Amino acid sequence: MKKELFLKGFLIIALTDLFLILLKYETLVLCLKPFLIPFLFLYVYLNKVFKTKKLLLLALTFSWIGDVLLIFTTTNQWFFITGLVSFLTAHLFYIFLFSKLGTSKPYMKNPLFWLGIIVTLFYLKSILELLLPSLGSLKIPVSFYALTISVMLGFAWRGFITWNNSARYYILFGAIAFIASDSFLAINKFQEPINNAAILIMSTYLAAQFGIVYGVIKFNGQK
Repeated sequence: MKKELFLKGFLIIALTDLFLILLKYETLVLCLKPFLIPFLFLYVYLNKVFKTKKLLLLALTFSWIGDVLLIFTTTNQWFFITGLVSFLTAHLFYIFLFSKLGTSKPYMKNPLFWLGIIVTLFYLKSILELLLPSLGSLKIPVSFYALTISVMLGFAWRGFITWNNSARYYILFGAIAFIASDSFLAINKFQEPINNAAILIMSTYLAAQFGIVYGVIKFNGQK
């Protein structure tokens, strides 16, 4: 029962954070940000051992490092770059995690699988065409990041097609929400300001982390 308290704690602090964003209490939002992911980390940590537990904890750890580094992006561009690397690493762990969950049925001849891959490639092409002209010296790292999150989504989609487990809905939702959050952030930073960008970025990010964590825990029979 103790582990469930951390999941509920995450939801409470996440909703509080979003409410503070709406009220434009920027200082409080920044102070609260480092305390979000640790609740999910402890929720996972307190679950029984399962095959992908370490990968999930590592993904959350690097997500937390990225959260902290991005707080300081207004003071130095290197905080954004190192934050980008941290989240890139988190996504690599998510890719490994999804691949470790395996496949329970064939997918290479499934038209739905290839439809998802085509949609993912279309997203990658579109976001790069939109961002590249304004990226300057960040063309290579941002392009590699966009490729990585697209691969992450591809593995989540492959799992959705092949896993015989209702957890696939949570994991796919989390992956899509991550793509949305990173896209909002990139467009707002490099292309043009988005109305209510902060609430869009943070709400989709929190939904992404919750969806993936809850889905992986449920997949492994811990919930």
